[in-house]
This record gives sequence, C-alpha cells and structure tokens, in this order.
Amino acid sequence: MDAEELKGNFTRRYLLAILLIAFFSTIAFFILHSALKFNNSAELVINISGKQQILSQRIASQSQQFYRDILDKKARKYENVSESALYDSVREMGDANERLSSGKLNNENTIELSKEVHALYFGDRHLKNKVDAYLVLGDRLLHARTKQEAKIILDELLYTSGKLLPDLEVVVVQYQHERDEYLLILYNFGLIVWLLTLFMLLFEVIFIFQPMANKIRELFQKVVWNRQNLLQEIDIRTFNLQQANEKLAHLASHDPLTGLKNRLNLEEELESLINHYKIHHLPYAVVMLDIDWFKKINDTYGHDAGDFVLCELAKIFSENVRSQDSVYRAGGEEFVIIFNRITKDKVLDKCEKIRQKIQEHSFSYNENSFNVTISSGVYHTDIVEVETIQEGLKLADNALYEAKRTGRNKVVLAHEDSMLLN
Repeated sequence: MDAEELKGNFTRRYLLAILLIAFFSTIAFFILHSALKFNNSAELVINISGKQQILSQRIASQSQQFYRDILDKKARKYENVSESALYDSVREMGDANERLSSGKLNNENTIELSKEVHALYFGDRHLKNKVDAYLVLGDRLLHARTKQEAKIILDELLYTSGKLLPDLEVVVVQYQHERDEYLLILYNFGLIVWLLTLFMLLFEVIFIFQPMANKIRELFQKVVWNRQNLLQEIDIRTFNLQQANEKLAHLASHDPLTGLKNRLNLEEELESLINHYKIHHLPYAVVMLDIDWFKKINDTYGHDAGDFVLCELAKIFSENVRSQDSVYRAGGEEFVIIFNRITKDKVLDKCEKIRQKIQEHSFSYNENSFNVTISSGVYHTDIVEVETIQEGLKLADNALYEAKRTGRNKVVLAHEDSMLLN
C-alpha cells in the first residue's frame, strides 16, 4: 500500500469518524436545548397549578373572613378589604384555570395538554367546570343581598372547596410526573448518546489512528497530533456533558428568574425540618412574604420591571438571612424564608429589619425610580407544633393575609387560633 493509497484510506475513515461525532454532538445539543425549553415551561405550569391550589384554599379562607365582616358591625371598615381580597383571588384563580386548561401559559409559553391532563380537565373529573363552578360561588358570595343568602353560598363554597382540593392536587402531581418522566427520558437518551460518542471515539483510536500510526508513522507524523487532539476533545466533551447535567439538575430545583430554590425544594426541606423538630425540638420559623400592590407595578412600569423587582427582592432576602436559613420563591410575587434554630423574638426582629430595608430601598428601572413594600406572615414553633407542611404554610399564609387585610407593609405573627381558618 503506497503513501497515496494510505492517505486516501485514512481520509475516508477519518471523515466518517468526524461525521459520526458531529451527528452525535448535534443530537446531544438538541437534547439539551429541548430539556431546557421543556423545563422552563414545566416549571411555569407547576408554579401556576401549585398557586391554583393555594388560591382555592385562600378563597375559602377569604370567604369566611368576608362573611364574618358582614356579620360583625365592628369589622365594617375591613369589609371592603376582605371583599377586594376575595375578588382578586377569584379573578386570579380563574385566570390560572383558563391558562392551565388551554395550555396557553403566557404570550411566550404554550404547551400541548397530555391525554391525562386533558382528561382531568375535560373528562370524568370535569375539573375545569368544577373550578369555574367554584369561582361562580365566590362571585355569588360577593353579590349576596342578604346574610342568609351569604350563609347558604358560603356553606356550599366550603363544601366545594373540600371536594375540589384533591382534584387540584392530582393535577399538580400529574404535571410533576410528566415533567420528571420527560426529563428522565431526555437524560437516558442523552446518556446513550454520550456512551455512543465515547464508543465512537474509542473505535477511532483502536481501528483508525493506532493501526494507521504504526504503518505510516514515518510518512505521516500528523497522525500523532490528530490522536492527541482527539483525546483532548474527549476530555472537553466529557466535561461539557458533566456541566450540562449539573445545569439540568440546578434548573429542576431552582426558579429560573430569581435563581432561588423553588416550591419543590421548599416542601421537601420543610418536611425534613418538621421531622427534625419532632426529635430534637430545635425551634424554626416559616415566613411567607408577598409584594404589596405588585400588579400595580406591572401595570405602571411593565412586566419586565416586575421581573426586575422580583430579582432585586430575591437578592435582598438572600443578603439578609443567615447561612443556615433558606430563601424560596413560592410562585408569582410570593416568597418564603425558613429560619432554622431561631427564637420567636429573633425572627420577628429579622423580618422587621428586612421589611424596613425593602421599604427604604429605591428600585430603579429604565430611568424610573419607585419604592416597594412587603407584607409578611410568620409561623414559629413556639405557637403550635405542626404535623404537616400544609399546616405550617397555612399558618404563615393566614398571618400574611392578616397583614394584607390590616394595611400591608407589616409583619404579623401567626397564632394558634388561625388554624381554624383551614
């Protein structure tokens, strides 16, 4: 075999190897791109469905408060507040229901409903109709003409709330299952592509470069250099694949906008904290924070400004907690902070300092400067020992609602009686 024949044979094999590598690299790129795109939509839909759960409970709680405000003459001055809160929650849950049942999450994200999700909304469960009927009860309560009529509607609404909550939980679980299942498929497929790529690289070394190097070492010294370059390429691609896997894991557990941990992390870590407390009785606190009049910021300065505010607040929260504390974005404009190993007085002091710091902070966006305030609801283990995640979050949420109802821009400590609002 002369030099020209060796060169031609080598060239053909080398080109084939490069094409195969390019092919598998392209597949790996599209897998990563699809995973990132899907994960963003999945996080959004899970956040919306999770918030819909919270809203259904909030509507039930706000309906009770609205009814009490109607009955209690001393509470008349709060009636408009509770009515406004109930009205906002009904409208917000209606918007979430429409987006989840249609798949049109926002202007940029549209998903195709799976058969399972479509069946939940439009099949035997009729979840869309159930939610619409539940929201109709909320509207009817707001327009009730007599106390007796309001009482009848309230009883029906609370009964419907209890029946609706398991269905909403099924939807959240289904969305999470579909997300995890799809990501697992992508991960497994990506792993196969990665292994095939390594196999192809190994194939090149054994059956192309090494035999050719032995035969044409004196004629084609470039073979040695090509082999070294390819080995370096293996290391680079292995490193890139590891980086991609780490990034996927991070995206699955963090809010893509603020970089904070998401609700999935919140529930998992709070459950661990509750179990730890039962054994060691180390005090902790759950603080739920909500931006006051956030919709007004979006309407006045645009949604980009709203996103800027969310990111700024995430930074302020993170800078003003301790290393053993954790900050989460629960969804929308709601955040949660878990303070570990802290007394009740200390957590109230920390929350008040955070509230003051945000109140004094000037938010500047596109040559516009404005101020933002937050309301906070605080649950501490000194109040009552909770058994479930939902109880702890509910106590903090009820305290947050009380802060909203009584003027906003304040920190309110939950009390044991607020468990009655469940």
